[in-house]
Amino acid sequence: MSSGELKCSIAECKARLHEIDSMSLEELEKYTTKCSTCGNWILKDNQVADETYRKVSLEWAEAFNKAHMKR
Repeated sequence: MSSGELKCSIAECKARLHEIDSMSLEELEKYTTKCSTCGNWILKDNQVADETYRKVSLEWAEAFNKAHMKR
């Protein structure tokens, strides 16, 4: 895979970015894993991919912590 190539299309990435706020913990976990293995991982060259990865990771971490604080 070249450094600028993403596993997901930009359209998929944009759609996911807009859906993050309504995702369950399980969905967030799925997409955090998927996004972390897409493209260049931390230093994504694509702004949409970078923003999607950051947002899904943050939302997952917050939902995970909130779920475990209830226990």
